[in-house]
Amino acid sequence: MRLLILTRHLNCLGENDAPISNAFRRLGWEVILGDVNTIAADDYRYFARGVRVPEDGQPYYPGSAALGDRDAYFLDECQLIWVMTPPHPLVARDVWQMLWLASQNVRFVNSVEGLAFLDTKHAAGYVVPKENRPTSYISNDFSLMWERYQQIQDQCLVAKPPNAFGGQNVFLLSPNGSNVRTILQCLTGNTVALDEFGAVAQHGKHELGHGVRGFKAEYAILQQHIPEVAQGEKRIIVTCGKAVAWHGRQSSPDDHRSNLTQGGRLVPVDLHSREVELAELVGQKLMAHGITFAGIDMAYPYVLEFNIANTGGLYDTQLASGIDRSDQVAELLIAYFNR
Repeated sequence: MRLLILTRHLNCLGENDAPISNAFRRLGWEVILGDVNTIAADDYRYFARGVRVPEDGQPYYPGSAALGDRDAYFLDECQLIWVMTPPHPLVARDVWQMLWLASQNVRFVNSVEGLAFLDTKHAAGYVVPKENRPTSYISNDFSLMWERYQQIQDQCLVAKPPNAFGGQNVFLLSPNGSNVRTILQCLTGNTVALDEFGAVAQHGKHELGHGVRGFKAEYAILQQHIPEVAQGEKRIIVTCGKAVAWHGRQSSPDDHRSNLTQGGRLVPVDLHSREVELAELVGQKLMAHGITFAGIDMAYPYVLEFNIANTGGLYDTQLASGIDRSDQVAELLIAYFNR
């Protein structure tokens, strides 16, 4: 049996690339580590360039390089494909199209449709029960965002892009903050200034984001701040609808974000039954769309977001708890796809 793991980091394996490849090897699978940005077609047979993991090689760790000669591996010769990291934006449209076509004949751990449409903060309103998600307002129009902020500016709010990760451009907006207007303008593409220039060039005609530099409007989320986050978040890995691994994250004293990439600290945690129930409820909803592996960020009773690609979590759980859950993840996936 052959598993193809598609990532963008063959020279520096990611937090899940390494433990998952080790786990499937221990269970007797052949593992190929492929570069997701190299997807190509030979007479409409899709392949990726990658490296076969030696059966008798040393275990990989995050940061390891997938050493060996790069070769072409056809997707239809694999029993399972795992898109661990999305393609680069410059080639993403073509890669997703070819992967979807390949998925008509090959099984994917996470469906291409789910990766393309659910791996975004937009999807929280569809996947997470209303009572368990922060109230949010989404727009690429600064004037609408500013109007909404003024209606609720006596509260602490969060503003962020819907499709960024790792804590990028996540702002905590204090009540009646003097910098809020600038932050919301920035997150929506600074179209106010660009439109002013565009209005002159177009004889006074205003169009959203159509300044002299072209269309620049960007989407942003204005969201209810969850005070429970100050006590720390929990990252819960859900596999085939079951919570299998988890760790805690606490923000540093000088930052509101608990992302490890932003200085957050790993801590061991337990899950109570209500947290497990909520995580598995979200996991089951995702499974209905072909998503069998996801990371859920929770500050109970709220789900802050979930991640389908760039998930992380397994190695951090091992560091925090001393327990490697990767074999359990692999066993659940193998049993599910062998049904």
